Amino acid sequence: MVKQLVIGILFWLIFGQSFAFQQDSTHSDIQVEIESVLEEIDMPETETNAEQLIQLLQDLQLNPVNVNNANKDDLLLIPGVNLKIADAIISYREKHDGFQSMEELLAVRGIGPVTLTKIKPYVTTGTSGAGKKAGYGNIRYWSAGGRLQMYSRVQQKLQKAEGYKRLPVDGGYVGNEAKYYQRTHYRSRHLSVNITQEKDPGEPMGGTAGLDYLSWHVALKDNGLLKDLVVGDYSLSFGQGLVLWSGGAFGKGRETVGNANRKERGIAPYTSAQETNFYRGGAVTLGGRLQLTGFYSMRKQSAAVVSGDTLSFPQKSGLYRTLNERGRQHNLQQELYGGNLRMEFPYGYVGATAYKTVFSKYIEGSNAVSDQYEFSGLSNTVAGINYRFMIFSSTLFGEVAASENRGYGLITGMESPFGEDTEITLAYRNYTKDFQSLMADGFGEASGIPRNEEGLYLGLRHAIGNRFTVSGYFDRYYFPAPRFGTIQPNSGYDWLGLLEMNIYSNLNIYLQVRGERKEDEYTVTDILGRSVRKLGIAMRRTYRIQLEHWVNKKIRLRSRGEYVQGKKGGEDLASGYLIYQDIRVLVTPKLKIDGRVTVFETDNFNARVYQFENDLLYVMSSEMLYGEGQRFYVLLNYEPIRFLEMWAKFGITIYEDQLTVGSGLEEIMGNRRSEVGAQVRLKF
Repeated sequence: MVKQLVIGILFWLIFGQSFAFQQDSTHSDIQVEIESVLEEIDMPETETNAEQLIQLLQDLQLNPVNVNNANKDDLLLIPGVNLKIADAIISYREKHDGFQSMEELLAVRGIGPVTLTKIKPYVTTGTSGAGKKAGYGNIRYWSAGGRLQMYSRVQQKLQKAEGYKRLPVDGGYVGNEAKYYQRTHYRSRHLSVNITQEKDPGEPMGGTAGLDYLSWHVALKDNGLLKDLVVGDYSLSFGQGLVLWSGGAFGKGRETVGNANRKERGIAPYTSAQETNFYRGGAVTLGGRLQLTGFYSMRKQSAAVVSGDTLSFPQKSGLYRTLNERGRQHNLQQELYGGNLRMEFPYGYVGATAYKTVFSKYIEGSNAVSDQYEFSGLSNTVAGINYRFMIFSSTLFGEVAASENRGYGLITGMESPFGEDTEITLAYRNYTKDFQSLMADGFGEASGIPRNEEGLYLGLRHAIGNRFTVSGYFDRYYFPAPRFGTIQPNSGYDWLGLLEMNIYSNLNIYLQVRGERKEDEYTVTDILGRSVRKLGIAMRRTYRIQLEHWVNKKIRLRSRGEYVQGKKGGEDLASGYLIYQDIRVLVTPKLKIDGRVTVFETDNFNARVYQFENDLLYVMSSEMLYGEGQRFYVLLNYEPIRFLEMWAKFGITIYEDQLTVGSGLEEIMGNRRSEVGAQVRLKF
């Protein structure tokens, strides 16, 4: 009865209220950008990169790019800006003495109303600031545009999981249920200083200030020929990600054109609480059109012990909650050094990247059939060449790289307009089964290290006037060697179709259909009682409609309905649905409230549904739901005074068909899981 009542209320809110008013709204929201990337991904496999991607976008919103003085590399960091648009922005501002307003960007070739809406949260036309002409010895130079921010956060699940009930000697967690986070960050146009600390749930208090994890850096930026200098923790992202890439990247999703072409960030100061995906030491980039980057890192990693001084490849979780996990904490040292050379030309650039990494103990690959080409040894070297060029109105991009064992990776592609309203992306990739680029993260179907994959991606976007956009992609891929869960080569494809409709300035609707079909192995028993592996088909399809409507300048409604079908090889097709009603209320200019009620029902895990949620600042929140139940959450954001901002969130998921939630040490007795969080930010 509760479920039927909630569904009825949702349908009334969605279809009875969405067209009630037609008042204009000027609110920009990067949550749309984040949601388009994160709402479909499988957690926790890509959670580490997703967290850093969220922080990248939110930092970019808090520190928007000044289109009146930004260089080409900074412009390319803006979602929706490619090499063609970046060149056009620079050319326009040189001819017209800069931009006087955001709307003037519409005069730039390649920027229309849709693109302007997309980039608005990340750009500004402000002046360069008081420190523009001050010398290096002047405090105004280093403090121009400066902002000091301090964050403190606590999150906790309210139900006690099995890991907290057991004693540590019986395999239970050593610490309490709370997750603590704090960060202090000073940033100006030329200087960045940061300290980030965190304790995960289940970890004991300890280390600096009682927290388990500590990250720090001091960084200089745009100081003449000294383009970047970082001492402490940093990330590296070059070319198309086939040699070095950390910090997350956009993959396949609603942004069908552009995501196959990575936008390198070079050296970037590291501020995330993700504990494994960074480098510790020093890095520097020198030069102008010809740039030379050098880096060195020595940091501790954690890996499972195979035997004696032989370990498996370092883990990525960063969790040290049990005595076993803590026993292998920081039991491995990894040294890495290398460089990048890049030459910029009038219509693009060419770059070369190389590194060598050395482990303090022998790394042994897994014995699984799917891991037979994994790295084993004490050291590894990888090198590659990348390029990005404009030819007429098209952008050509690519990278080729090789690892020490002679495995190689290749990606090459083109972005091109067809007339004024159509854009396409075409990209081909080929990562051999023995390509061992351990620090890479290239575009593809499989997440993580690019290897054992060949694929062809085609993306398209077409604008129909100013109100409608049709987009889609098709990606065909082949795995030449067994992948996880299989013992033979296999293949598959996935696709997406999207229709976006801006009915009024305050009413947006989109329809999305997405599908995936790949070969999948399963086990059967033959007439002699033997287990036999057979090749079947795994598939997944989702059908979604979403409406977003600003009722007036203070109330936004977002409504979604989604139907899912999915199965694994040898299994029957399962189905499920999700319906949610989301509301945002700008109570006052200082108080914002977000709330959502969700109803879901799926046959099993194969028909699981996802929803991205608004959350505390820099918090990754993508809920995966299956079974039958409801989820509710409310988020408050309050800024009582100029230098103080606060968040608080409460969420609860109720399962109608389960007596326990989760499994293993994360199992909770009962049919509900709820969590609370609070965060404070001081900004000066």
